Amino acid sequence: MNLRSGIFAATHHLLGTLCAVSVAATVSLTAPVTVSAQEPGAPAAKIIRDIDVEYIGGSTVAKDRVLSNMSTKIGDELSPAKLDDDIASLYASGIADNVKFFSEPMGGNDVRLIVQLQTRSGSVLGSVSVRGNSAVTTEKIISTADLTVGGALDEAAVQTGRADIQEIYRKRGFPEATVSYNITAPNTEGYSTVIYSVDEGGRGKLRKVEFVGNTVFKSRELRDQMEQKEKSLWNVFSKKGRIDEDTIEDDIRRIEDHYQNHGYLNARVENASRVRVDDEKVDLVITIFEGDQYNVGSVQVNGLRRLTLDDIGPYLKLNGGETYSGQNLKDDIKLIQDEYGTRGYVDARVVPNLTAAGPNQVNVSYDVTEGEQFMLGRVNIDGNRKSEDDVIRREILNKPGELLDSKKMDASRSRLMNMNYFETVDMLPTDTLTPGVKDINITVQEKPTGTVNFGAGFSSIDDLVGFVDVTQSNFGLRNWPSLTGSGQRFRASLKYGTERRDFIMSLTEPWFLDQRLALTGEVFYRDQFFLSDYYDQTNYGGAIRFRKPITDFVYAALEYRAQSVSIDVDRSASEILQQEDGDFFQSTLGLDFVYDDRDSVFLPRRGRKVSIGGDYSGLGGDVDTYGLSISGAQFFSLPMDTILSINGGFDGVDGSGNVPIFEREFLGGANDLRGFRYRDVGPKDELGEPIGGNSALHATVEYTVPVITKVRLATFYDMGVVNRDSWDFGTSNYNSNYGIGVRLFILGGAPIRLDYGIPLEADSENDSSGRFNFTLGYRF
Repeated sequence: MNLRSGIFAATHHLLGTLCAVSVAATVSLTAPVTVSAQEPGAPAAKIIRDIDVEYIGGSTVAKDRVLSNMSTKIGDELSPAKLDDDIASLYASGIADNVKFFSEPMGGNDVRLIVQLQTRSGSVLGSVSVRGNSAVTTEKIISTADLTVGGALDEAAVQTGRADIQEIYRKRGFPEATVSYNITAPNTEGYSTVIYSVDEGGRGKLRKVEFVGNTVFKSRELRDQMEQKEKSLWNVFSKKGRIDEDTIEDDIRRIEDHYQNHGYLNARVENASRVRVDDEKVDLVITIFEGDQYNVGSVQVNGLRRLTLDDIGPYLKLNGGETYSGQNLKDDIKLIQDEYGTRGYVDARVVPNLTAAGPNQVNVSYDVTEGEQFMLGRVNIDGNRKSEDDVIRREILNKPGELLDSKKMDASRSRLMNMNYFETVDMLPTDTLTPGVKDINITVQEKPTGTVNFGAGFSSIDDLVGFVDVTQSNFGLRNWPSLTGSGQRFRASLKYGTERRDFIMSLTEPWFLDQRLALTGEVFYRDQFFLSDYYDQTNYGGAIRFRKPITDFVYAALEYRAQSVSIDVDRSASEILQQEDGDFFQSTLGLDFVYDDRDSVFLPRRGRKVSIGGDYSGLGGDVDTYGLSISGAQFFSLPMDTILSINGGFDGVDGSGNVPIFEREFLGGANDLRGFRYRDVGPKDELGEPIGGNSALHATVEYTVPVITKVRLATFYDMGVVNRDSWDFGTSNYNSNYGIGVRLFILGGAPIRLDYGIPLEADSENDSSGRFNFTLGYRF
C-alpha cells in the first residue's frame, strides 16, 4: 500500500463516511397482468427487476415466505403461465385466501411485480415446538421466541423469535448456529404449530488468540486491547471466553487504533479467522500488516475567521516533529469544534487532510468551515411522562437568549444522565424560522426510579441483620398518588438484627429555593449492641443538611444534628466505663468541604476524594466538644484493569471536661485496620475493654486485580494509631497489618468485601492473631 492510499484509508478509518440517498416516486398500479405470446416483430419480453408484496388486511405472513412459494424470481421474464402456477402454489401453501398479480413499469422493458395478497384469516397459534436443540433448553427457546399461544398467528413475530433465538446461541458461544422455522397448515379447529429447527454447529469457546505479522507490539500488548478474552481458569464462569462476532469486529478496530495511535498510518488487520480445534474450541488467528511509522511534518489550521491560531494552536495535540497519533487527531478536531461551539458556531465543521511530506512523514491540515453564529431560542422537552419539565429544565446550562454553546449542551446531557432518571437523553439543536436562532429539542426515555430491597445480611461487625430499604430517587411530595416526578430523593430503611436495630427516613430537595442547593431532612433511631461487651448505645433524633456545589468537583456541606444518646453500662464494667452511663442530649453543627473527582463511587479506578471538616457540639445540651477530620483517597488505574488505591486520614476531638465515649476515636475492623478486632485499637481500661482516644491516624494501601466478571482479588496494608490526648500525632502505639481479600460486585454495584488481615505490628494492648472481616456495601 502506498502512502497516498494509506493516508486515505487511515482518514476513512478515523472519521467514517455517512451517506444517505433517498428516492421518492409516485406510481399507480396497472391492470392485472396479461401477456400474449411473443411474435416476430413484437415488443421485447418484460423483465422482472423487483418483486413487492402488498397485504390486504393484516400482514401475518412474512414476505420471504410468500416469495419462497413462488417460482417467479427477479430477473425472469414476465410469464402468465408461471404466475398461474404461483397462484396455485400460494393457495396450496395455506397462507393465502386471495392472490392477485400486478405490474408497473420501471423504464425500458423492466417492470416491478406486485403480489397483492390477502392472508388466510382465522389461523391461531396452537403450540410451539423445537427440534435439534441440546445446549439451550426447549423452555428457554420458547420463552425467547415470546409467541402467544392461543392468539392470532403472526409470522412477523415468528421471524423475530427466530432472530432472538439465534442471538441467544451467539451469546452462548455458538457463532455457527442457525435457526429455521416451519408453520403447519391449520387443523380442523384452525390451530397451527410453529416448529423451530436448530442447527447448533460447533461451540465457540476461544482457546487462544494468535497474531501473525506483528513485530512492533508484542502479542500480549495487542491482546490487552481486546475485549474478547481467551477461555482460562480466570474466566471459567465468564462469557468473555466465548467467541462473539460483534466483539471481534470491535477488537479489530481497537487493534488498528492502537497501531495508528503510535504512528503506523497504514496498519490494518488483514484477516481474523477462526480455526476450529475440536467441537468445543476454536483459535482466533489475527493477521496484521504493520507498515511504517510516520511522524508529523507540519500542522496547519485553515479557514479561521472568527478565531485566531493563538486561540487554538497552543492546545493542539498533534505537533510537528512528533509521532503521528490518530487519537490526537480526533482530539484536535473536537478541540476546534468545541472552541467554535462555545461561541455559538454549533454548525462548525473540521475536515482533516493528511498529505505526504517525505519519507515516513505527513503534513496535517485542518480545514474549518465556520458556519453561522446562533443564539438559543427555546428549549423543547419531550418524552417525560413522570418527570416535571422543571426537573429537566433546571439541569440545562444553555439559557434562552444566550449564545448556543455546544459544550454546555454536552455538559447538560451528562447532568441529565447522571440523575439516573432516564435510559436515554437526546439533545438536538434545530433550525427555526428566525435567522440566527436555533432551538434545542430534548427527548428523554424514562426508566424506573423507585426500588424496594429486602433480605438479610451478615458482617463481622454487626452480625446477622434483616433489612428493608425503600428508595425513590425521583420523588414528588406534591404529586399524589404517584408521589413521583419532582426530582426529590426519598429513603426509608429499617434494619433489625442480633446486634443492631436501625430506622432512618430522609427526604432531599436538590434545588431548594430554586437554587442549586440541596436540603435534606432526616430522622433516625439506632440501637447499637455491637460497640462493646459492657455497654449498649441508643441514638435517636434528627438532622437538617445543606449541600452546595462550589465547582464541578467541590462542594460544601453544612449540617445541624440534634440527638438523644443513651449509654447503658453493665454493672460488671470497669469504673472508667461506669462513668459513661447515662442519657445525654447533643446539639451539633458541622461543616465539611469535599473535593471528589472519582470516576465511580462503587469501584473507583482513577481520581481522588479529599475532605476536611469540623464540628461543634456546644450549642446547648449535655455535650460540649469540637472536632476536626481530614481524609483523602487517591486511585490509580494500572494495566490489565488493576487498581492501586491509597487512603488515610486524621480525626481529633477535644472539649471542656471529659469527652464522652460516643465522641471518641476508635480503629480496628473492616473499615480501617483489618487485622484487629472492631474498635480494638487504642487505649483500654483495666479489663482490656476499648475506651477510645481523642485522636487517631490511619492509612491504607490496596491493590486489586480482576479475576472474572464482578470478582476482584485484593491485597492490602493498613496502619494506624489511636492516642488518648487530643491532637496527639505520636506513633508509640503504632499498629499495622497486611492481608488478602475478595471483592464481589453482585448486588447492583455495591461490593461484598471479604478480607483476612494479619497483624505486623501491635501495641502492648492488642493481640497479634489474624482476623476475618466480611462486609456488604461501600464506603462513600
